Amino acid sequence: MAVLQLKNIHKSYGPNIIFDDVTASFSTDQKIGVIGRNGAGKSTLCKIILGEEEMDSGTIVKSSDLRISYLQQHDPFEPGETVADFLVRYTGREEWECGMMAAKFQISYEQLHEKVKSLSGGYQTRVKLTAMLLTDPNFLILDEPSNYLDLNTLILLE
Repeated sequence: MAVLQLKNIHKSYGPNIIFDDVTASFSTDQKIGVIGRNGAGKSTLCKIILGEEEMDSGTIVKSSDLRISYLQQHDPFEPGETVADFLVRYTGREEWECGMMAAKFQISYEQLHEKVKSLSGGYQTRVKLTAMLLTDPNFLILDEPSNYLDLNTLILLE
């Protein structure tokens, strides 16, 4: 059963056509990668699905049980925020739940109480992955997921 359908999506920026009659259907048991050169529209597609950007025409049909989670390229962290504070704020989950998920991404107890911005780019991405998975999604949108991740984290993500 499809949890998300794109039907006849059109999107352009001035004379540059990004999507011309794109149609796709996604179910919960699929893993799909969208690969293309810079500027091809990968992030635009993510933003259209998330409702952050308008399409020129077309339809998006979302199942009532669709739970999307998005790994953003930009940082959603507030200045001075610790890892635990961010995870609790972002997900609404209890700190112990956040710690359990963070441990799966090899974020230590000590790191939970460090400021997010003091961590390396790889660990900041692990924090975003932890937050994403704490929302219990059934549809993940990962925009540039392998940036800053080591092999162990890529394996955990997979």
